[in-house]
Amino acid sequence: MIESKEILVSEVKKHNDKSDAWVSLDGQVYDITSFMFEHPGGSDILIEHLGEDISEVFIDGAIHEHSEVAFNMLKSYHIGRLAGYRKPEGKQTVSEYIKQQKLKKQQSNTSNKISYTSDNTIDENILKLVDPTKPMVPQLKYLVGPNYMKWIHSQTGLKKIIIFDNSILELFTRWPWWYIFVLWIPIITTALIYSTLQEKSSVLSSITTFFIGLFSWGLIEYILHRWVFHIETTSYWGNFFHFFIHGIHHLTPHDHSRLTFPPMFSVLIGYGAFKGFLKFPDHWHLTGLPWAFYAGVACGYMLYDTVHYYFHHADIEWLPQIFKDIKTNHLNHHYKDDAKNYGVTSPIFDYVFGTFDK
Repeated sequence: MIESKEILVSEVKKHNDKSDAWVSLDGQVYDITSFMFEHPGGSDILIEHLGEDISEVFIDGAIHEHSEVAFNMLKSYHIGRLAGYRKPEGKQTVSEYIKQQKLKKQQSNTSNKISYTSDNTIDENILKLVDPTKPMVPQLKYLVGPNYMKWIHSQTGLKKIIIFDNSILELFTRWPWWYIFVLWIPIITTALIYSTLQEKSSVLSSITTFFIGLFSWGLIEYILHRWVFHIETTSYWGNFFHFFIHGIHHLTPHDHSRLTFPPMFSVLIGYGAFKGFLKFPDHWHLTGLPWAFYAGVACGYMLYDTVHYYFHHADIEWLPQIFKDIKTNHLNHHYKDDAKNYGVTSPIFDYVFGTFDK
């Protein structure tokens, strides 16, 4: 922190707009302009507090609860300290309050599932094991046992990272989000048309099956996110595998060039599913339904990647409130409790499996 820079309260009050947003908390001043659209509660909840001290609202669970990870992430927006600030006598700071609440949650936790965002102390010694300005892959070997998972979920303030020390490999880790349409729309269209052309198929049955596949994606997404992407790993190769399938995203959710699944992985998974669908009995293929279902699931995936990008990098004011609520649910998964809200495009299966948390 730049402790030497003092900022007057009157100066903070001038920065009270979405395009120029400052706040103060515990006597420290933060420029959160670049975080407005990425705030888990949406930008609307912040507007009325811009240019003000947010210490009270930051710990008000009725408005929007914050974890220690969220508090630590705020530090990356620090620009100075509030001139003349004195800690109120007999009153906890926000940092003290959050640590106390976390301890209470740890003591009341009766499940075996660990939330690395809300239940574990951020150990500065673990953070020092890896230099975030250097390539990540060569440094994974320093994160022994559970330290890897703690590290992944305590670094959500990183804007960008370098993955490989090889520039060519590094190039293939970044992709524009819109590539998914170029890749998947032709595949989806071809599969659906192919379905309608089969001997015992009909347009109605193909379209119906397509939508069944589309809505089935919600369950597939939940299963993958909860039991594959959030697999507990402690070995080097386990950590290596997790890092590439999901760790990168939790480590740096702000990096828009690494938000969608890399094309090479998407193609491999899509091809694997294609080969699997070829195993269906011949009389099923005559109906065309397997390919209509395949098209629906693929469409669900494409929409998932699109919505996911919006959740992290956009704040469209005219969208219905339900989309804003789902966005908040997903960002709470990142910054509040990574053991909750696994459903990205829909909270339905979080309700079914008891992992929904508003």
